[in-house]
Amino acid sequence: MTKKLILLLAFVLLGAVVNISAQSNEVIDALLEEETTSFGQAAYLVLTASGRISDDTTPAEAAAEIVGQGWTVPARTAEEPLTLGEYSFLLMQAFELKGGIMYRIIPGPRYAGRELAYLRFIKGNTSPYRTFSGEEAIGILGRLMEWKEEQL
Repeated sequence: MTKKLILLLAFVLLGAVVNISAQSNEVIDALLEEETTSFGQAAYLVLTASGRISDDTTPAEAAAEIVGQGWTVPARTAEEPLTLGEYSFLLMQAFELKGGIMYRIIPGPRYAGRELAYLRFIKGNTSPYRTFSGEEAIGILGRLMEWKEEQL
């Protein structure tokens, strides 16, 4: 029950921040069905939620845009799976989170994942080296965005 409530909250938050259109609904529906989140899907979520791309962008275009942001990201295609640590690192960069001392010394997926786990955005298995579902990606993003709203 709480999982569905969190998912619904994430949708509402995502819809409030990003003007959801038919294109984004299709991307989100596809993402929710995935057992493993791809780089393109994660890039789309992160960039639309942070307002860096429009919601009519495709996941492949979003993946290409990540490289254009000048962020440190692994070289991969839009279809390749992403690890939880890499997703955390994208979120840290997109939302300009400072992180803890280890993240500040050695910014990267490992310490980004640890930081988001510490902030309780990641539930359950917090290993930064594992893959994660689309539902989990949306939940993490929803909790992060809710936290950001509280910080204002």
